Amino acid sequence: MIRRLPCLFLCLLPLPALQAAPPDWGGSLVLSSDNLMRGTSRSSSEPALAAELHAQFSSGWLGALWATTSRVRPSDPTTVDIAATLGYGAALGDDWSLRGSFTHYESPWQNPSGFYRYDELTLDIRYRESLLLSASFSPDTSRFGSAFGPVWKRNAMAYEATWQQPLSRSLRGHVGIGYYDLSDLFGRGYWYGSTGLAWSRGHWQLDAAYVIAGRRAQDLSYVGDGGRRGLFSIGYFF
Repeated sequence: MIRRLPCLFLCLLPLPALQAAPPDWGGSLVLSSDNLMRGTSRSSSEPALAAELHAQFSSGWLGALWATTSRVRPSDPTTVDIAATLGYGAALGDDWSLRGSFTHYESPWQNPSGFYRYDELTLDIRYRESLLLSASFSPDTSRFGSAFGPVWKRNAMAYEATWQQPLSRSLRGHVGIGYYDLSDLFGRGYWYGSTGLAWSRGHWQLDAAYVIAGRRAQDLSYVGDGGRRGLFSIGYFF
C-alpha cells in the first residue's frame, strides 16, 4: 500500500508550475445518510462523512483531493476511500463549458486494497449551471457482483445527465439519470437515477433525494447495495 499510495498524488505535482498566480481554493465537508456511487452503496447503507479540497487556476487547470468513509460489506470495518484529480476546463462561448479530468482512486485499508484501486478519465460538458453531461472511462475497474463473484481489472464506462432548476433564491430542484456500462466485467450494465431538492444558505447546504438503481444493479454489486432509497445530506462548502 505504501508503495502505491504516492500514485494518488502524482497527478497533482505539475500544478504549481502551471500557473504563477495563486489559485482559488475551495472545499467541502459533507455528512450523508449513505455513501452512494452510481446508485449503489459504498457504506453498506450506513451514514458516511466526505471531505474535499480543490484548487482552481485562472489558466483552466484544476486539482482536487477527496476522501470519504466506506464500508463495502457489512462484515467489514469502516475505512476510508481517497482520490486525487487533475483536470482542465475551458469555456465554449457564453453558456457552454468543457472539462476533461483524470482521477486516481485508492482504498488502501480495504482487503484486498488492489481490488479497489483504479483510474478514470472523465469528460464533462456543462450548460450554464443547469445541465451537466458526463462520460467516464476506466481501463482497470474491479467489481464484485452477487451473481458473478469478483472480476478484476476490466474496462468500464459511465454516462450521466443532470439538470438543476432554481425554484427560489435558496431552493433548487435536481434530477439525474445515468448508465453504468460493466459489459467487459459482467456482460451487462445497469441504469440509475435520482430526483430531489437542495436548500442552501451561506456556506451550508441541505439535500434530500430519492435514488433508484435498476434491477440489474443487485446482481452487479453486493446484496443490498442497490435498489431504491432516500438520501439525505448536510454539507459545509467554502
